Amino acid sequence: MSYCPNCGRQIMDESLGCPVCNVKNNIAPGEPVTDGQAEEIKAETVDTFTVEDNDGKTHHFENNEETGDAEYKRKEKVSADATIHPLLKVLVIVLIVMVGGFGAIAGCVAGVALSKSPSEDYRRFGKLMMTVSIVMLVLNFLCCAVGTGMGLFSNLLYY
Repeated sequence: MSYCPNCGRQIMDESLGCPVCNVKNNIAPGEPVTDGQAEEIKAETVDTFTVEDNDGKTHHFENNEETGDAEYKRKEKVSADATIHPLLKVLVIVLIVMVGGFGAIAGCVAGVALSKSPSEDYRRFGKLMMTVSIVMLVLNFLCCAVGTGMGLFSNLLYY
């Protein structure tokens, strides 16, 4: 572990800088820093960087323009006010119904993924996809069960 020359916080050696004050260069624990080096180090700041934990998880830090401090930013792929075009919704529901069992299974998986989205429209559509997919799976199962039962019954009558 090394230390930030500006604020003195302990940071990982492989990180690109201090997540608190954005200083780019780290110094070893016992290494003295001259005033000239400190000014040079302070001038070399980074706006964003990513740190990887021992578990393999990455954390993204971005510079806060108002305070100058680096803060942890979770990258969200979908904004909270994002919507899905109605034509695309209709197309997906039609595909779930028309493809049959595989479409219903894919609809369930996609519905679960969408229901965890930060967008309210995505969550609602994800729940709708799961509902339609489950109904289609139940109908497919009932059709298979009834068809099998009728086939067995007709075989018994034939003999």
